[in-house]
Amino acid sequence: MTAPPMTTPPATPSPPGRRPRPTSVRRLFVVLAGLLILAVLGYLGLRLHHRLNTIDMPQGDTAPQGGYTLTVYFTPSEAYYHGPQRSIRRQVCPGQNLPDAFPADYLERVGMEGFGKTARGDYLGWDFDRHCYFATGRPPVGSHDNPLVPWQSVAANHLSPGTLIRVTDCGPGVPGETCTRVKAAHWRVDDLCSIGCDTARHLDLYIGEQTRTAVEDEKFYFITKAATIRAQAPEALRR
Repeated sequence: MTAPPMTTPPATPSPPGRRPRPTSVRRLFVVLAGLLILAVLGYLGLRLHHRLNTIDMPQGDTAPQGGYTLTVYFTPSEAYYHGPQRSIRRQVCPGQNLPDAFPADYLERVGMEGFGKTARGDYLGWDFDRHCYFATGRPPVGSHDNPLVPWQSVAANHLSPGTLIRVTDCGPGVPGETCTRVKAAHWRVDDLCSIGCDTARHLDLYIGEQTRTAVEDEKFYFITKAATIRAQAPEALRR
């Protein structure tokens, strides 16, 4: 018997290799990755720029800095205002129980200063964010719910809370006795300045509750635009 002819089995095809990525696709991927990195860096740069321009936080005791505007703010007392009554019925914060009206000139002052003492002995507050009035039994507080201390608390928008301030030169127009007290005080940033603080070099000094009708005639009620100060970082940041 003749042996059957030997047949060679068909070769097994080798698995296909990875298809090379087209050069154009690779280039597009690199470009997109670069744009993403630039976008992230740009965002971080804007955040840093914003922070540096809104909070001037000293890291230690700085050299004297001139050109500061100093103003004062206080807590008006309803007892010294006798203008026509103005209704606040539509401006009361939700959940508050307040009289329907107060003297209009008193309300104007509360809207500027943030708080006012009422004839019944508590305090009327103005919420600058919600634009409404509220009542509280607590004395005026700063932007971090901290008590305002006469001749110590400062409202400032470009300094970190807790920054210590010493006024070394009051500038022109401040009576000598007043300047002596201002320079002797140990000021501290406790509040934000809601009205009138248009520049970084503006400090609003809290001088306490009103003690007479014509508050503008008080010797401690002043404005000066060429004061010199020293700023020191809060204790926690200097450790």
